[in-house]
Amino acid sequence: MNVQVTANYALRSDGTQFIVSQRKIVDPTKAPGYKAVEGVPAPELRERWDDVAYYPLNAVGLHVALDSVRVRSAVAAADSAETLAEFMADLSAETAELVAAINAAGSLDFTVKLGA
Repeated sequence: MNVQVTANYALRSDGTQFIVSQRKIVDPTKAPGYKAVEGVPAPELRERWDDVAYYPLNAVGLHVALDSVRVRSAVAAADSAETLAEFMADLSAETAELVAAINAAGSLDFTVKLGA
């Protein structure tokens, strides 16, 4: 499983746990040892996905993993928030976005037959 939950967060599993990954944009020119070479174009920005959290592979783990994405996204969006009300508005917006993404995925319709 490897599912992009938001633009900057993905949820995957290695079969034993849920793993939340965060997208980072890397600028090689900002690396400590980078030295520009005259006549050579600067390297392009690249995308990297870093694992930021691990949760148990069960219903509670899934719930907490998705909640973690929601709060992390709100904190990133609320860099300019100066009051609790502003942060709560950002958290509410992230919640609505995550709920819309989950609902857009559709419902899982299946039946289980017990016994033979």
